[in-house]
Amino acid sequence: MPTVVHTIHFNVLGPLNVCLHGRPVNLGSARQRAVLSALLLAPGRPMTAEELTEAIWPRKAPAGAAGCLHSYVSHLRRVLEPQRAPRERDNLLRRQPNGYVLEVAPESLDAIRFERLLQEGRAQLSAGRPQQTILTVREALALWRGGPHPEVSDYPGAAQVAARYEELRLLALETLWEAELASEHGMTLLTDELPALSRKFPTRERFSWLLMKALYRSGRRAEAIDAYHHTRRTLAEEYGIDPGAELQELFGRIICGDPLAG
Repeated sequence: MPTVVHTIHFNVLGPLNVCLHGRPVNLGSARQRAVLSALLLAPGRPMTAEELTEAIWPRKAPAGAAGCLHSYVSHLRRVLEPQRAPRERDNLLRRQPNGYVLEVAPESLDAIRFERLLQEGRAQLSAGRPQQTILTVREALALWRGGPHPEVSDYPGAAQVAARYEELRLLALETLWEAELASEHGMTLLTDELPALSRKFPTRERFSWLLMKALYRSGRRAEAIDAYHHTRRTLAEEYGIDPGAELQELFGRIICGDPLAG
């Protein structure tokens, strides 16, 4: 009997969901979803029963946790490979001597697709192709539906992975707005949307740099100067430091009225 090939996608950039042949899969209880979310923290790498138990019950595991874990894994196997015959080898979720492993194709996981698209977009920006960058990075950002791996957010390993992807998301936003600035077609969009990002992340100097440059090139020099001083005050109050050299250099050029290229 030929092996049935499934088209399956795992989405962890927001509440966990799985689609099989384009249809959402019912993943069961919250604990069962947490098992799958934990396994997707490092697809292809075995997680021991102890690691999974800590991820599912980060404070205190109940009596009989091992049996519960075994039951969750068994149910997940059935929903992820519904066509698998009894006693047939599991292709996706398998037990190994050192733990459980979820074998997924890289492109089936939204987090991996996001990172690949971000790398592609940054390469396009470096090559002087801002319009292509905008399309690529917007495709990457469209994959986000919320914070990564919320089902296991209290598990330290998940918190580290989520923090890394949140940082990459900010880098994606910076890349997008830098491409918009270089394209010279998105000034209104920049000056409308960047202030909110700059306020939300007041110590992230790249957002301030992009906002100042966009405002100045739009003929709003006084607002660009105000944006610099707001960042300077915030950095001094939060960390006791001055803005970095790049931001100070841009401020100096704005004060002098120098023309700024894209």
